[in-house]
Amino acid sequence: METVLKESMAAQQRFEIAEASQIAYARRSIGELARGLGFNETAAGALAIVVTECGTNLLKHAQRGELLVRPLVDAGEGGVQRYGIEVVCIDSGPGIYDLHRCFEDGYTTAGSAGNGMGAIERLSHALDIWSAPGRGTVLRVVFWNAAGAAHAPDTQLTYGVVNLPLHTETVCGDAWACCANHGEFTVLVADGLGHGPLANVAAVEAAKALAAHGDLPLERIMEAANDALRPTRGAAVGIARMPAFASMAGTPVSFAGIGNISASVWAESSHRHLVSHSGIVGHAARRAQVFDVPYPPNALVVLHSDGLASRWDLARYPGLAMRHPALVAAVLYRDFSRGRDDVTVFVARVTGGA
Repeated sequence: METVLKESMAAQQRFEIAEASQIAYARRSIGELARGLGFNETAAGALAIVVTECGTNLLKHAQRGELLVRPLVDAGEGGVQRYGIEVVCIDSGPGIYDLHRCFEDGYTTAGSAGNGMGAIERLSHALDIWSAPGRGTVLRVVFWNAAGAAHAPDTQLTYGVVNLPLHTETVCGDAWACCANHGEFTVLVADGLGHGPLANVAAVEAAKALAAHGDLPLERIMEAANDALRPTRGAAVGIARMPAFASMAGTPVSFAGIGNISASVWAESSHRHLVSHSGIVGHAARRAQVFDVPYPPNALVVLHSDGLASRWDLARYPGLAMRHPALVAAVLYRDFSRGRDDVTVFVARVTGGA
């Protein structure tokens, strides 16, 4: 299962695209990341082409947008690691009226050659896209530095995340971590008090508590985070645990939260919020209480910091809930980010349910 490399690399790099020079800057920066992750010239060249096409499409069709980039690591079969890069392309433009035709070479609505989307699909190792008329477009591509072995995944769970600092900061005051143990998937989202380096220290310490104690009950993980955060300014922390396999029908989603981390289980027929208690982990935290709610087949589990407004509804975006969770996280960030704080949106889904 794909995981983050390490705490210092968990946050995305954000590249705003509003003019051609910003495309070139994004291409160079992402190329440096690729070389650092062991991409050869061929793989790095394919990534550069796709970054250029994505940036050009943003300017051509939406006038502006942004690219979110993060490194990936895949343990693979036998524990052999390969490294990857995820690029999420986001715009608030007019949207795509015919998603299928836009991947046909020669099809264009902007007077160009019409080969861009087809090239993106051919060059990338994974691609998913969501768009709707008047709702903009989000696209996710993944590149790996080596071919992956054909083997069954450890889980049937996929997840996506947006984790970004306040525009004026260089490090994010939010952090996240996840792990899979004994058929269950656990995720922790932490929001350090304030923003900047001291908030980052607190949030990362909370994330480390999951890495060290991820197989324990949620209340014990929260206790470990509380102890670890005492020397810091403290943080809000939310921890959710969900089934990792569709065959685990009837297994609920469990949640323990202290502070302003929001959590919910979203399905077409219901939207259940999970309760978080007031307090500050590391300083003024009462004993965590665990709450359980049913997990319907193919439902989304969403955790986010208060950098995202809580009044969102995925029913406004036809078809989005069935796309890759990274696209769901990107749309929520695009449309509901408050813009005055760090923001983290984590979305997970188990596929294959009845």
